[in-house]
Amino acid sequence: MEEHYRRLLQKWDAGDCDRECSLQLLFFCWMHWADPPFITNLDDDPRALDLWHEIFSHFGGEESHDPEFLFVAGIMAEIFPYCLGEEEAWKAAAKRMKERSLMLRPESFQREHFDGRGEYGRYFAHQASAASAHRKADGS
Repeated sequence: MEEHYRRLLQKWDAGDCDRECSLQLLFFCWMHWADPPFITNLDDDPRALDLWHEIFSHFGGEESHDPEFLFVAGIMAEIFPYCLGEEEAWKAAAKRMKERSLMLRPESFQREHFDGRGEYGRYFAHQASAASAHRKADGS
């Protein structure tokens, strides 16, 4: 993961990071605290949290019109709200982002949407499957 993170970071710093690059970089920043280094092989990067917030703002934050961004950022905030800032505020933000994602894309995301997109894709394909199963169980 470290090598891929550094490549994405270089693109971001050069102003050459498209939407896909930005989504993946958001994920890799988050992975700095989502899993321990012995799993991710990511070196400590004190910039990761500030960069996560920068990318979050780049997409428009909670008011984004990008349902995929809202879906993935909502999951990240839901899992580790206390890492992003004030815990209760980020729990509420996670809920709003996931709701807005469904408002913009009512069919949500299936695991196939994330196929062929590396670590980011593998992680969110799993999350999409779990979300889909949860919606089916709720009858929504």
